[in-house]
Amino acid sequence: MPSSTISKRLFVFDFDWTLIEADSDLWVAENLALDLAEQQKEFFGKILWTELQDLLLQRLFERGITQQDLERTLREIPLAPEIIAALRLMKSQGAELCIISDANTFYIEYILKAHGLDGVFSKIITNPAHFDAQGRLHVARFHGLDKEPHNCPLPCQPNLCKGQELQKLIDSQAWDQVIYMGDSTNDFCPSTRLQSRDIVLARADLLLEKQIKLHLDMVKAQVIYWQSPADVLSISQTLLNVPASAAAVVIGSSKPVAVTVPSDVPVSV
Repeated sequence: MPSSTISKRLFVFDFDWTLIEADSDLWVAENLALDLAEQQKEFFGKILWTELQDLLLQRLFERGITQQDLERTLREIPLAPEIIAALRLMKSQGAELCIISDANTFYIEYILKAHGLDGVFSKIITNPAHFDAQGRLHVARFHGLDKEPHNCPLPCQPNLCKGQELQKLIDSQAWDQVIYMGDSTNDFCPSTRLQSRDIVLARADLLLEKQIKLHLDMVKAQVIYWQSPADVLSISQTLLNVPASAAAVVIGSSKPVAVTVPSDVPVSV
């Protein structure tokens, strides 16, 4: 669908290994207590990931790790300038941007603020986090134990069905087009919620691509595979029909970026 015919576009993003070049939970563990990062591998698949992270944060607190230590570590997580440019470009073109992630509110909001992206996203759907009076960070399930199970038959975690949350966003307005961008298994469910006019931006060679190719009949949307943040910027310019020279003004770049989708980024219809 040409950009000129689209007035209401919704971009929805995963966070880890999609907007940032890392897994934020693992980054914190590996940079603040490598031994704890190794220990938590023993519990993979035995304890819900969110609860395992809350346990890790308790152990970090007991070792004297402060909020400032967490913030310093989060500031070091790579967020590519091309991703920042793509997000600002989308926002400048009137698109609505949201995040659905299995990380947590503190990590996501702090990283975005550190890169000048606070206020870019209209909604961040993720596990809630807060500091208590003693300065210990707590993380809880987005879909708490006090709620009925979401019962999603697809590979979603008990604490968050990304597909259900995306569907709520889709139903909130009459969108001309919805674009979902992710990399992992839990990004497959939201990919199945899109229609033929919509687009999935799947990171190449990772688990979302594998799921899509295993279940092609479940995905109605066009699928574009990307490998690098530079691909994301180029694809964004193409989708928004913004010439590189015009985009350079928006994103503050003195070197315009090519508008065409890279030839090595495969497209599946």
